Amino acid sequence: MQYSNANKNKFQQIQKQELNFQLLDENRVFMTGTFTAFTEDVKSFIKQNNGYFQNLDGEKGWIIPIGNYQNLITSLRQQQTEVVIKQLPQLLQKLQNLNMKEIKYFDNGQLITLKYDNQICYEKIDKTLHETLYQYQRDCVKQGLKFNGRILIADDMGVGKTVQSLALASMYRQNWPLLIMCPSPLRLNWQDEIIHWLKIHKTEIQIINCGKEGIRMNAKIVIVSYDICAKIKENLMNRKFSICIADECHYLKSSQAIRSQACVPILRQCMQTILLTGTPALAKPKDLFNLLNIIRPDIFGNFKEFGYRYCDPKLSRFTKGIDFDGASNLKELHFLLTNYIMIRRLKKDVLSQLPEKRRVKVRIAGDSSQVKQIGALLHQLGNMDIQQLINKDSIFQDQSKDQSDQMFTVNTILQKCYMLTGQAKIKAIKDYINTLFENDIKFLFFAHHKDVLDAVQEYCVQNEIQYMRIDGSVGIEQRHQNVQMFQNNDEIRIAILSITSANYGITLTAASTIVFGEMHWTPAIMMQAEDRAHRIGQAQCVDCHYLIGDGTLDDHIFNKIENKINTVSNFIDGQKQNLGALEFSAEEALIKGASKPSLFTDKSESILQEVNVQSSSLQTLTEDDMEEIYQLLESRTKEKQDQPTESEQLSLQQETNKNGQVDLSSQIKNQCQSLKQQLMDKYLSSNKVKKEVIEDNKEFNQIQKVIEKNQQLSYGKPPLKLSYEYLQSRLNGDSKSTESGQKKQLIKLNNQQPIPQIKIDPLDQNAN
Repeated sequence: MQYSNANKNKFQQIQKQELNFQLLDENRVFMTGTFTAFTEDVKSFIKQNNGYFQNLDGEKGWIIPIGNYQNLITSLRQQQTEVVIKQLPQLLQKLQNLNMKEIKYFDNGQLITLKYDNQICYEKIDKTLHETLYQYQRDCVKQGLKFNGRILIADDMGVGKTVQSLALASMYRQNWPLLIMCPSPLRLNWQDEIIHWLKIHKTEIQIINCGKEGIRMNAKIVIVSYDICAKIKENLMNRKFSICIADECHYLKSSQAIRSQACVPILRQCMQTILLTGTPALAKPKDLFNLLNIIRPDIFGNFKEFGYRYCDPKLSRFTKGIDFDGASNLKELHFLLTNYIMIRRLKKDVLSQLPEKRRVKVRIAGDSSQVKQIGALLHQLGNMDIQQLINKDSIFQDQSKDQSDQMFTVNTILQKCYMLTGQAKIKAIKDYINTLFENDIKFLFFAHHKDVLDAVQEYCVQNEIQYMRIDGSVGIEQRHQNVQMFQNNDEIRIAILSITSANYGITLTAASTIVFGEMHWTPAIMMQAEDRAHRIGQAQCVDCHYLIGDGTLDDHIFNKIENKINTVSNFIDGQKQNLGALEFSAEEALIKGASKPSLFTDKSESILQEVNVQSSSLQTLTEDDMEEIYQLLESRTKEKQDQPTESEQLSLQQETNKNGQVDLSSQIKNQCQSLKQQLMDKYLSSNKVKKEVIEDNKEFNQIQKVIEKNQQLSYGKPPLKLSYEYLQSRLNGDSKSTESGQKKQLIKLNNQQPIPQIKIDPLDQNAN
């Protein structure tokens, strides 16, 4: 395979010793490089310029004050070595010196100038609209004004990007009519939101439904889908809109796509351009470039400059040229985005009332014949890294004539494996959702392939279960009606959803459980699908069940999703994140807890780790249990005041000797109280681990066994809520004459003498 000399020279430089600089913030530069490049002289220069070594989120390097950066570069150059020095790029210097008075860029050889003389202050916002906004939403509008209305609003899904963009657009009414671009299914949603938030009459809003429809001159707001934009590009360009909102703007990430070629020039020429997406980069930094080119074409006019800096370029294995699918200088990219282009807030940071979202991997059996086919197909790939192959955009998409024969074969094999993965799980999927139905759970079901969606629908019809379905064949009006039915009709138990057609633009908060029968390889699409239920208005914790088929492609896809989330969150959110999913078998996921798996929050997990207890041994305890433990931490003093007297202890001792054993209800209470007391002691010891807390794991094992013994669960009956309220209800069956004294005596007695033990073997900590 032949490559140009220019490309060879550039990549020969990349392979040499190098020192790399990236900007962390306004005051600091981060210096990294190859190990051998950091000679004693280099380290001496760094220290002379007030540099110091630091580990930033797993990446080790040197921090240099920005004021000393140029002096260090001069010293390094004077060495005249073969080390390649990668300095801060020119685009950062341009951004830092920019006063945002005007934007100049070339479009088809013509110089375009956008001048910004009119400074609008936030105080001019409509008072009624101001009062309806959360504080973080007001901050977004202020940031948008600071950027003169050219901004990428990349808030987490469900935070309220629509109202924020409309509020910002309302500040520039003098530049209306307002153009809104969005995916076709969202056009009616936008009309409803405009009427609700801006109080604009429906007659002043035009929704363009076909390419032959003209633009009304009296329309204050024009709503058009991306697909129709491509058909009426000339009309939109000639109308010269000055302000535009582009929803789900990641649709425009590919510069080669027809919709991008039509929409990007329109968006760039607007004075104010507001882009909206909860997933600004679907998988890698190169996905961002087209969006940055829209917001700031004067700075990001050249992809190669961006790609060589932030996309870790490498020679392609399959095609001639350079592969820009990598990621590099992510800390600098994060700083650049958050200070000049983008505003992004996560739900956990701004919506304290929104419940948390929990994920669990549920391993299910796959049909043996199809699993064997998958194994045979993957064997044909030999030593190829499946994780790397799944990362390519061309995988699972229509085959391209430009692909090499090898890549065409690889794509064909993986596509077949992906299809067989869905088919192999159909029977297990039916069994799993059957249990959810029996336990009266309302939920969302996502899948990708039509045969999987059809199988679930057929199951619902055969069992007379009411459902609604949204896939690519469902029209806009019907889609809207289906959503309303699911939200308002408790008899509709399941929403059968295509993961690529129903992952955006709809709210399904009537359910708090989501089941993924199949996964998509793009993490942004998975997160969007989850957030159909995890949105404003959701009153419960959202549980996401990922059904993983043994022997299928699922494990490879799930791992790739985790890796992509890790990369994207690093430069978008400034910290690495992952799915954080616990793993159960199908039976475990359904039995543990009430109607949902008993998963632990980060808070309870950390406490369990502090007392050296494996969470696997406590999975029967529910969230309610753990919350009650936390409340008890604050009431330890009161409990000490309720300790039994010596005479009461003696009376209890005599009663125990007489009976020969303590009854089961008292044993449960005693063991649970012991667990609580250990957690309280640990909490109040200011992280100084007590020996007795670490050694006493047997108590936890007994609690687990006692609770499991009293579950009496079956697939045909709703599972009992295994909380402390349940345990208390059993204790209340005791005689009231002994209730006030005997229970307290047992608590005290537990700390003074051995208690007759139920003969139970310690639990295997690895059972789960």
